[in-house]
Amino acid sequence: MVTERAPVRKIAIGIATFLLAALYALCRLLPQRQRIVCISRQSDSTPVDFRLIKEYCERRDPPWGVVILAKQLRNPATYLFEMIRQVYYIATSRAVVLDSYCIVVGLLHDRIRVPVVQIWHSLGNMKRFGYTAFGTDEGHSEATARLMHMHEGYDAIATSSLSFADEFAAAFNADKDTLFEAPLPRVDLLLDEQHRARQHEAILTAYPQLRGRETIVYCPTFRKQPAANEAEAAAALIDTVDFNRFNFVYKPHPVSKQVIDDPRVITIPSGQFDALFVADVIISDYSTVIYEAGLLGIPVYLYAYDWDTYREKRGLTIDFENDVPALFTGDPEAIMKAIEDKDFDTKAYRVFENANVTLPKSASCTETICEAIISAATSCKKNS
Repeated sequence: MVTERAPVRKIAIGIATFLLAALYALCRLLPQRQRIVCISRQSDSTPVDFRLIKEYCERRDPPWGVVILAKQLRNPATYLFEMIRQVYYIATSRAVVLDSYCIVVGLLHDRIRVPVVQIWHSLGNMKRFGYTAFGTDEGHSEATARLMHMHEGYDAIATSSLSFADEFAAAFNADKDTLFEAPLPRVDLLLDEQHRARQHEAILTAYPQLRGRETIVYCPTFRKQPAANEAEAAAALIDTVDFNRFNFVYKPHPVSKQVIDDPRVITIPSGQFDALFVADVIISDYSTVIYEAGLLGIPVYLYAYDWDTYREKRGLTIDFENDVPALFTGDPEAIMKAIEDKDFDTKAYRVFENANVTLPKSASCTETICEAIISAATSCKKNS
């Protein structure tokens, strides 16, 4: 069956590429503007990193316009209209910024005449993805990825630390020379004490039942194939909580379908609020949210209830059991005891954090990444 469908898929992708290239050639005849287009498939709402890029660029002197195109691919037929929009803005802007794989950029990789900058949506180094995830249950098909030219055509790739440049370059199948060190713009918000205080109070205003107790925030990673014991593990964790002393907040991954249906649990989905700003303690697992927690200075505990199966399904680039200086266990009672005893090595965790997120010395993270994008746009030789 696979051998019969592969040629059909190849022909379909070839036709799509031809049509997109023709549309791109037509749009290239239109005036080019001093504008950056930011494209995301992570959600239908504006990613905070893109919002910060837009705010910085538009108040810069001289200013740069920024258009944000954020839409998840749920229905291939309706997504075609979004792809047409993407082609238009790519053709008439002076730089393209991505935070994930973009089909249009992949298929037009060798035709796009402006710089394409990939800023990837996750902080730090943790899991195999892209080209290093082929052959894993959580990865993409290598044949399809190569047909779609996944992650091809990037002129620059931002990484939160060059300490893991080899792993990052391999994931994008890119030369290490394309990497530049620049943590995501949202790091600025995590470090801004006034912003943190405002967000904290805003969450308490929206969820007044959180006042008066310490808050544990549970934020598990997204699993392409949920663990068989996912619901049971969450219930076991919740049952260990002393609700006279703690609140328990569930922060679901933006694309996760996991629902915790327990009246004692408050779910704060991604969107208007980031539950991390109300956390006194964070329980996660194999999520890069542990780096955000480190920047906030919040103790982290790792609930590895499906470790034996997860590490087989998803290739990892760090040794969770030995590299992360935090309790790593599938025992919920051990986690709650450590939380109650405040058993967490802050100094060791800071060292681990600094190895994965290198903060710029003389500028904000937003300024660093924006100036790199604008520099690429103004020095681009693709048009010549």
